[in-house]
Amino acid sequence: MTVPMTQLEVPDYDLGIRGKLVRTEKTVDPTRLAFCTILYGLSVVDEVSDTPVSNAGNGYPDARLVPDQSTRVALPWRPGTDAVIADMVGADGAPLAMSPRNSLRSLVDRYAELDLEPVLGFEYEFWLFQDREDPRRPLGSTENAYSLSRIAESQSLATEFIDRMHAVGIEIEMFHTELGPGFFEFTMAPAPACQAADAAVRARQYLRDLCAERGLHASFMAKPFGDKSGAGGHVHSSLNRNGKNIFADDHGWLSAEAGHYLAGLLAGMADTTAMLNPYVNSFKRIDPEMFTPVHATYGHDDRSTACRLILNDAKSARVEHRRPGADASPYLVATALLAAGFLGLQENLTLPGSDAVPAPLPGDLTAAIDAFENSPWLPDLVGKAFCASFAATRRAEAQRYAQWLKTTITSWELTRHLEHQ
Repeated sequence: MTVPMTQLEVPDYDLGIRGKLVRTEKTVDPTRLAFCTILYGLSVVDEVSDTPVSNAGNGYPDARLVPDQSTRVALPWRPGTDAVIADMVGADGAPLAMSPRNSLRSLVDRYAELDLEPVLGFEYEFWLFQDREDPRRPLGSTENAYSLSRIAESQSLATEFIDRMHAVGIEIEMFHTELGPGFFEFTMAPAPACQAADAAVRARQYLRDLCAERGLHASFMAKPFGDKSGAGGHVHSSLNRNGKNIFADDHGWLSAEAGHYLAGLLAGMADTTAMLNPYVNSFKRIDPEMFTPVHATYGHDDRSTACRLILNDAKSARVEHRRPGADASPYLVATALLAAGFLGLQENLTLPGSDAVPAPLPGDLTAAIDAFENSPWLPDLVGKAFCASFAATRRAEAQRYAQWLKTTITSWELTRHLEHQ
């Protein structure tokens, strides 16, 4: 008889979720589960950054792990196995403050105090490669966006992915090709903020798993090809009250609260850029000619702006935030959006006039970290512990790249100098 197994899924800063495979019986009593707090200091390639909660000085201690039973789902493609998202908690039983999922849930509670429920819809552009060992062989022979021929080539994969997600309660609304080698996109049905982020992080992970089963490789890297488009992780957001979308008023224009929320997205975008674009490579995607803005702007159905308003009808009224990359964790992105939006609601911010000069956004990771760490309002809304922990990991990321750049002789330098000087 097969022993039932559970995949524990624990949110981090870089991969989205990490975890363990354990006997299901161990997940019934949370006190029997633990996870190393080094999780919050691991880079995407597992370099270790010391953080206030987990460092060489305190020996990278464990924390108790508590499954969120509302997230438990069976994985039909892995018989005998289910999955559950779990949170690390402190001695008092409260989730650790540096957890991005905890910061997101705390913000959702703040919105509830205003009788508002933020609703998010994630969409991801991503890359499919034919060989995991050689990620330079894109899936498909053409690069056309919305290509039916390319969809036919990938339909078996797309159909299985959509079916698998439906089986675990995640609805993928669309799957289509984008303009680039092996470049695709899927969009997800909108849901309350925390459920939406949980679904997004799982969809990304489960797509990678499915591709690996087929000998393929899926990547959410922001910019693998210097002369091609970058991969966005756009997020649509709206506000519900008593189950009704209140983003637009009866005349099809922004409601007063939506106006404050949108003004907050714009005002807080520079300070939250490190959460929307968390890597050195993230900023190589930023290019206005590729519809990735360098200023905090908004416009009506305008894909050149950072915040694209979609007000076709009251039921679907929303704003699409176009600055996030596909490489950023859904928890980080959702937290950044809700924090900035709440700032607007809290301060009754108003939208800039047509003659206002749009605020420039940080152009590299170091500038983004500076803005994040110097923000006067973020610690209150996302927590001082989260800010300190996340900033430490981004500083380390930027410093590692700076050190690599300092000691690496590039092909550009060799071509330019070795034979000619």
